[in-house]
Amino acid sequence: MLFELFSSGLAWTVLAIVGVGYYWTTNQRSIFPIVNDYPGDFFRRKAYREYRKNAKKLIADGLAKHCGPITIMVPGGTKVVLPSALSDWVKTNRDLDHQELIREEYFARYPGFEAQSTLHSSDRMLIDLLRSKLSQNAAILPTVNQHIAPALQHHWGDSELWQTINWDDDTTGIISQAAASVFVGPEKAADAEWQTVVQAYVREYFAAVGDLHTWRAPLRPIMHWFLPHSSACRDLIRRARLIMDGVIQKRKQEAHEAEMQDSEAPIYHDVVAWTMQVPGNKHPAGDVQLALAMAALFTTTELFKQILIDIATHPELVEPLRRNIRDSLSTHGLGLAALANMELLDSVMKESQRQVPPTVGLERKVIRDTSLPDGTRLPRGTHIMVDSSDMWSPKVHENPDVYDGYRFFKRRQAGNKASQFVQSSQEHNVFGGGRHICPGRFFASDELKLRLAHILLKYDLRLKGGSCSRPVQFGVFVGANPMTQLEVRRRAEPEVCIF
Repeated sequence: MLFELFSSGLAWTVLAIVGVGYYWTTNQRSIFPIVNDYPGDFFRRKAYREYRKNAKKLIADGLAKHCGPITIMVPGGTKVVLPSALSDWVKTNRDLDHQELIREEYFARYPGFEAQSTLHSSDRMLIDLLRSKLSQNAAILPTVNQHIAPALQHHWGDSELWQTINWDDDTTGIISQAAASVFVGPEKAADAEWQTVVQAYVREYFAAVGDLHTWRAPLRPIMHWFLPHSSACRDLIRRARLIMDGVIQKRKQEAHEAEMQDSEAPIYHDVVAWTMQVPGNKHPAGDVQLALAMAALFTTTELFKQILIDIATHPELVEPLRRNIRDSLSTHGLGLAALANMELLDSVMKESQRQVPPTVGLERKVIRDTSLPDGTRLPRGTHIMVDSSDMWSPKVHENPDVYDGYRFFKRRQAGNKASQFVQSSQEHNVFGGGRHICPGRFFASDELKLRLAHILLKYDLRLKGGSCSRPVQFGVFVGANPMTQLEVRRRAEPEVCIF
């Protein structure tokens, strides 16, 4: 059988294509020095191992050594890393595109990954909606707020004794349920089946992307049909579409009955209602919801976890934070003004974000040949990213290795508006910049402040003895330590029940 197989011209053709593809994707040369290219490393095992373990050091040493752009090999290709001084050039260059890079690197065109193609669709429907409806919208705050207390009750309970929470389920669940109140609306926000589908999709999607990046580019269009996480994504997106079709039909029926009875139909302040009003919207409601979950749950939960770690590690911040929250709410009531006045909490959030910064930011794909300011040509198809080391540089931050919850509060008091959590700058580019700046950053800020206000006023926090709390790094990505053990207990004082 093997002889017959390898006697086939088709088999040899396929092997030749795969071999050429493998050689091409592992031997692309760059006009800039490659920082993890090692002699005899034909299969790039050492290159990828060093990238996974030491990307931060590779990039820092490479930029210092070569005093200009460098190249780093990543699974499946190469990326050009630019110095942070070129941030503004990247933000304003129309020959660079972030969405096209995401569509390519996160396989948006694969079946089951439609949530990614919806989020980064060329019609920009969802991104424009996030900017126009979700950002700084006072009407949605009461809805989000109403769902936080039940979520905390479900996940953290009311016990006045210390208990260890489930680090993943009891953080993601709080984020997911409160966000769903504005994403999917009252019908499904607290629905157990819906929450299972949404959270499972986010986990399976990023696991599937990770799986696919372990395969060479020529094989990915075939392998995704057989990989378990990719298969799970296809199943979950079918379930999400079915559930959301039911929600859409219910609302259409409500509108029809109201019209027949000459009465007012229910008014919803959520993404389902907003997308139903978009002329010519062809995106399935299930895809839209999973796109929102994918964009919001992972990054927001990681930051939420790090903030909890930092507050628990620095108990001296707790009472000043509680005073800041109480004063803001008593002066302004529950609304955007109160959240804006929580300046110390805003500073703590941004400082925690500084603890888990990606090694790079402002990722783009060159969609047309372009040139750097010094005239160096970047060919179409090049993937670029910008060094983020200003976030931990002693030239920018005093004692950058020390957590200082007041760091950005003091800068803001001195008139530095870029010190607000939602602002992006060369020194702090987590939210990106230019026309591709994160459209959901205002909503993320508001919902985080609401959750943290509930938690600080209602709970005490501490790390379990011996618990790991240092951030972990994988390639250019940094996240909260997955081995953290956080203990919580309900506070007994009745005066904390402001909400």
